[in-house]
Amino acid sequence: MVKLILTFGIMLAVAVTAACATPTATPQPQPAVAPSASDILPVKLGYNPKPAPTGIVRAYELVVRPAPWELAPGVTVQAVTYDGTVPGPTIHVKEGDTLRVSVKNLLSQDTSIHWHGLHVPYAMDGVPGVTQPPIKPGETFTYEFVASHAGTFMYHPHVNSVEQIDNGLYGLLVIDPQQPDVPAFGREFSMVLGAWTVGMEQAVAMDGMNMNYNYFTINGKAYPANEPWTVRTGDKVRVRLVNMSNLVHPMHLHGQDFKVIAKDGEPVPAANQQWMNTLAINSGETYDIAFIADNPGIWVFHCHELHHTENNGVEPGGLIQLIKYEGFQGYQGGAPPTGPSPTPMPRSMPGMRH
Repeated sequence: MVKLILTFGIMLAVAVTAACATPTATPQPQPAVAPSASDILPVKLGYNPKPAPTGIVRAYELVVRPAPWELAPGVTVQAVTYDGTVPGPTIHVKEGDTLRVSVKNLLSQDTSIHWHGLHVPYAMDGVPGVTQPPIKPGETFTYEFVASHAGTFMYHPHVNSVEQIDNGLYGLLVIDPQQPDVPAFGREFSMVLGAWTVGMEQAVAMDGMNMNYNYFTINGKAYPANEPWTVRTGDKVRVRLVNMSNLVHPMHLHGQDFKVIAKDGEPVPAANQQWMNTLAINSGETYDIAFIADNPGIWVFHCHELHHTENNGVEPGGLIQLIKYEGFQGYQGGAPPTGPSPTPMPRSMPGMRH
């Protein structure tokens, strides 16, 4: 009995000693950690693989005709247009809607419309001699199909394609998902890239295509004729990039990074999205990119093939887009210097100053 009491006493003493040696922990306040851009932009797009038809018909009428178009201040060309503008009207519908587009040809040559990247019925694909007869001068053809899936697409002819597209005959097609995107975007912009030959002899040809481009446009306008984009600090921004030219354009964003969230009308899974600031866009490709407007300033988004940031060899021009934060007061020193490119490039290099 004495042994049992002694053992219990020893155990009690050890417990009391341990309790005295280990003070009660007091929770300490932790510094606030700002969420990173990766935390606040896990973009998930609401695309449906097979959307249910909505029963809604969206009708458009497009007139294909020549029209004067100002590319840059003081530089006007005779363009080939949808409804007199470059690009043509943006067609904006929701997946599952029925799209009905009546196309009247007022050119002196045949034309058609191909719905680039979109899955349409065979007879609506717009390839004369394969899916339909060409739309002849004075004729009208109506395309009709269900918008099969959400994404960023383009429309353009498949007749005399080089001549017609190089002179402005193209447009943007945006199909919204039936389920909303997460997160919702505070700002959305589009950037349709084009290349033009103005006032130059058709001296250089490659595989039948003139590559002597000396003007480069965003939404039909060469810098500084294109309007700046305005954002607010904290905005989640989506940009739809479409390359209608015959050249590759490595587009570089200053001041912040972006994620590629969709390519060629197909979403990129959130787990596969990576941050970057330069994206090479091949001819005929479309990309959706997203970024957080978290660095106030006036930033440029431009092609890093730097001859594409000139107007007929004079910098700055071409593929430069300004992004301005609301309320930001930037450099007040006046316009940047302009002058000819100091190093003319060889005549054999396409899309550059010759």
